[in-house]
Amino acid sequence: MIKTYDSNYRGQCPVEAAEQTTFFNQLRLLYPQWAALAFHPRNEGALTQAQVRRHKAEGMLTGVSDVVIIGTPPFLCELKRRDKTKSRLAKKQIDFLNNADAVGAFACVAYGHECALEAFREWLQIVTPMTGSGLLSSSEKSLQLTAIKLLKNTRKPTAKRKTEKNAI
Repeated sequence: MIKTYDSNYRGQCPVEAAEQTTFFNQLRLLYPQWAALAFHPRNEGALTQAQVRRHKAEGMLTGVSDVVIIGTPPFLCELKRRDKTKSRLAKKQIDFLNNADAVGAFACVAYGHECALEAFREWLQIVTPMTGSGLLSSSEKSLQLTAIKLLKNTRKPTAKRKTEKNAI
């Protein structure tokens, strides 16, 4: 299910590009290790038919979300204006988010940069820790490794796997 983040604000608000710029600036400031894995795929704008054919042949996909962050699961966010009534979701955007959700991605629509940050923080609660990636400080890695060890110690023991020797 695609998650929707809406503050129910209605009124004057920045355009979508400004919301997106603010989101990425906040991400860089507050979560630099994740900002290093975040991007906006440029798949909109005025193109000639020849450019569209070439870009699609090279892998351009219409409807891809505005914000993509690499992780397990990946974070995919279609970012719209803060006032929901001033934005429209295209069918291809909805289809992309539904397909991404079906394969386990964190797929959402956020109305405004603040709602996008709220979605991002919710995603942080479920994303697999980035241990060993070089993106976290040594103290952050240490804390995450400790948390992983604690989680492993609280899991119920499973039946022993057969070794190759026993399986033959």
